[in-house]
Amino acid sequence: MIELIGYAASALVAVSLLTSNVLRLRVLNLAGAVVFVAYAALAQAWPVLAVNLFVACIDLWHIVALKSKSDVFKLMPVGSADPLLANFLAYHARGIWQFFPEFDLAALRAPRCVFILRNLLPVGLFIYTEEGGDLRVHLDYVAEDYRDLKSARFLFNRERNPEIFAGFTHFTAASGSPKHAQYLRRMGFVEDGEKKGFFRKKI
Repeated sequence: MIELIGYAASALVAVSLLTSNVLRLRVLNLAGAVVFVAYAALAQAWPVLAVNLFVACIDLWHIVALKSKSDVFKLMPVGSADPLLANFLAYHARGIWQFFPEFDLAALRAPRCVFILRNLLPVGLFIYTEEGGDLRVHLDYVAEDYRDLKSARFLFNRERNPEIFAGFTHFTAASGSPKHAQYLRRMGFVEDGEKKGFFRKKI
């Protein structure tokens, strides 16, 4: 049993090193350190306990700092022919395909493109069209390192972005994957009972 606890701790630490999200890395690493502390106490391996207790404290300090960090968000509209837009889509093509396999900017009529800036860095891209008074979301993508929902909560906050959503009554979106459908539900979208995989949210 003691060895299994040690293996579990090692697995948590190893998995933490595979993630690129800093907050997730710290959380997993903290969990691994805590389990290592329990393992070291049972095995009476005091040097291992001391080191991992120190690591756990460092991870906890970083988690609190990351949670309390105040980021500055801003939306930046761009034209569909903007070079920055083309480069962003090309660089994140694989990630975009995973969540939006049917996305094709060239096929959209009068698309409106908005970069989500986080501390002045373009971390996300929001592309939509107008359909009968609704704001139809075609792309709502955020780079992997910044997927903590902070950008999404800022984006869908009408009070903070009145100029973007003026004249619209609802968001509509089609889920491109199960993960995307889960994300839409977390953001307050409700699946249409008549159209499977189609979601709506009041602005």
